[in-house]
Amino acid sequence: MNMKTGISILIAATAGFAAGIAAGKMQRYTNHLLSPEKVMGYVKNKVKKELPINGAWIGLTPLTQTKDALTSNVYQGGLTVKDGHAVKHYDFIADACTGSLLKLKLQE
Repeated sequence: MNMKTGISILIAATAGFAAGIAAGKMQRYTNHLLSPEKVMGYVKNKVKKELPINGAWIGLTPLTQTKDALTSNVYQGGLTVKDGHAVKHYDFIADACTGSLLKLKLQE
């Protein structure tokens, strides 16, 4: 192998390595999912101003939700709230990328 071929291989390998790192960082940025624990904290902080939370749960696996032709990753969970002597249960859906509360519904 001559010097010119060796340099060409080194340049190609370096470029491929750099492109792989850049693609990995871009994918992590666009597909960044928060942990279910972090999303649960965001939901509790949002709701606790209005409802006294006694208990909470959240699914550990994000689900894909399509609404109005938009697809997003979400977590589903629930809250238990004590209202006087009665206990009420709420279901929620939160965005897995931002932690934003998308839906909160009282179970009937």
